[in-house]
Amino acid sequence: MDDTLKTVIFGFLGMIVFHAGLEKRAKDDAARQVREAFHNTGTIKSYVEARGMFGAIGNRMFAVDIYGSGQSTETLPFASFPKSGWKGHIRHMRLHFDHLTLKGLPVERFDADIPNVSYDLGHALYRDRLLVRGAGEGPASVQIGADGLRLFIQKKYSRTLTDVHVSFIDNKVAISGKLLLFGAQSPFLATGDLVPRDGRYVDLMNPIVEMNGKPLAPAFVANVLKQINPVLDIAVDLGLSGYLTLNSVSIGRDSVTVHGLATIPIRAEGAVRE
Repeated sequence: MDDTLKTVIFGFLGMIVFHAGLEKRAKDDAARQVREAFHNTGTIKSYVEARGMFGAIGNRMFAVDIYGSGQSTETLPFASFPKSGWKGHIRHMRLHFDHLTLKGLPVERFDADIPNVSYDLGHALYRDRLLVRGAGEGPASVQIGADGLRLFIQKKYSRTLTDVHVSFIDNKVAISGKLLLFGAQSPFLATGDLVPRDGRYVDLMNPIVEMNGKPLAPAFVANVLKQINPVLDIAVDLGLSGYLTLNSVSIGRDSVTVHGLATIPIRAEGAVRE
């Protein structure tokens, strides 16, 4: 074989090995960093897909997928720190978490596909850290089971609602229990739609409300709704302020799923990491 051809072939193979090494390093660094951010709760796996044959060398990743199960946190431990300089790019940063506990409350699944994430190359190359400098907005969903929604409601309204039970019937939610109204506790049942409001709240709307087994007049229904709504506040209840903006709600057989746009929020001024 011609020496020049040998040099080209071995050089090409060397590039492939080096490229594979960079991908593995990025994969391991992402998993370790996310694991640390969640205080080593649950399990974390990560997968990296470079853009093109030598995307890792060019610091352009097509996708970074983070899979987690059993994490527990007060808020998602992701933030961006805008700054000019040399950056790498991730076309899709995809988050997939199940059995997640946010602020002490259970979430069955959290999925997000955040596009156009930029990261600091200096931190990546010399500190083995993924320091996000910016991110776009992409689709996301949060799935909450009936028991999880019951805990949300019971925790928020413990002074006015007791013995809460939640179920899903014909694409509607049914909330029952005992309601403190006009100084007395009475059995109630409210069945209706779940509707997003202001990109943050989920309200019970168009309900049929029964108190002591009898339908309530519209004026009394309005009073009941004041004590129930919002059923869910993703900022206060889940600590997702800045991460998620709601745009729709769907109800399944065993869970409710809120859909919206997710991003990686900018860390507050004064906390910028260099």
